[in-house]
Amino acid sequence: MKKEEMKKQTESPPSPETPTFSSLPYDLVFNCLARVPRFHHPTLSLVSKDLRSLMASPELEATRTRMGITETYLCLCVCSIGNYYDISSRWFTVATIPKHEKLKPIPSLSYLHPQFSSLLTIGSEIYNIGGFFNLKKRKKSKRVLVFDFLTNQRRRLPKMRVPRVDPAVDVINGKIYVIGGTGSNNIEDWGEVYDPKTQMWEPVLPTTQDLTIQMNVVPGRLVMGGKFYGICGDYTLQSLTDFYLVEIDNMLYLTRVYIGMLFWYDLKEPLGWNKVKGLDELPKFTDLTSLASSIGGRRGVTVWWKTIVACGEGSFCEGNFCKECKTEIWCAEISFERRGGLGELWGFVEWSKIVLTLDRCDSHSLLLDSVILTY
Repeated sequence: MKKEEMKKQTESPPSPETPTFSSLPYDLVFNCLARVPRFHHPTLSLVSKDLRSLMASPELEATRTRMGITETYLCLCVCSIGNYYDISSRWFTVATIPKHEKLKPIPSLSYLHPQFSSLLTIGSEIYNIGGFFNLKKRKKSKRVLVFDFLTNQRRRLPKMRVPRVDPAVDVINGKIYVIGGTGSNNIEDWGEVYDPKTQMWEPVLPTTQDLTIQMNVVPGRLVMGGKFYGICGDYTLQSLTDFYLVEIDNMLYLTRVYIGMLFWYDLKEPLGWNKVKGLDELPKFTDLTSLASSIGGRRGVTVWWKTIVACGEGSFCEGNFCKECKTEIWCAEISFERRGGLGELWGFVEWSKIVLTLDRCDSHSLLLDSVILTY
């Protein structure tokens, strides 16, 4: 046998080419990518040009919608460096990957946050309502700004009938209700409602049926948008910003941080404020502590506080906005459970860690606002 023939017989047949991800049918590709959490999308986009094109395709979100895949995000507006009349803000979303929780910046929202505006969300859109557009001159705003996290597009709704600061806001039966914040005793200016179908604002009175249900949750109180408001005799609202409303087993509870610890209050069986049990492993919270929604759909809260890392040895801290210090922002996610008889609410620390470090000392309040987006 010739050497050439022997060589051909000993040679193994060529192996078939390994199919690439992009060579698969598009329907199958989008079906796979739709299951990947959005937090990983920027990383996947760096793998190849083809994958980057697929991640940016509108068909990916359309596939997620058809499959009924949604994610819930806690978005936070954090104070940045400025002064009392010009406090800028930085927006973050909280990554919920276990053991890798951290704040992820949202650059598209890095514009000046109107002072004392109110926020609500519908799907992937966040609505910024009213506030001061000139805090120094105390000029109130009628405007409503809308930002869509899905498309990164901004738009404006028609202006409200009356300028408002820190109003109560909520979505009821598909309409946007805005109550209070005028500083006026005029009952006709008490509230207004926006109908997306007509794109018009109409006045709302305290006797409006939709709101009567909301008001009766707690006598003499108004619960809107997950927040708690006191109602004075002239129907003006008092924003109770130190409290955070939590729903557990279809019951509403107030939570707050007091003397460095977390307390709770039963709205249906008012027995006074009680300390949340089971949180002894957490440090005492600082005065600048904020409460926001839980992240993973748990029945609880996230507690936010910050600590100032001391300046270098022998250096002197200048106080507000000292550039030689560092500010560490901490977060602890706490879930709740009712146990035993009356007066017992137990808390469980799901995780607690530093989620952001700022390269200076910042003594402003920590959170301007927080919202939950589900889309």
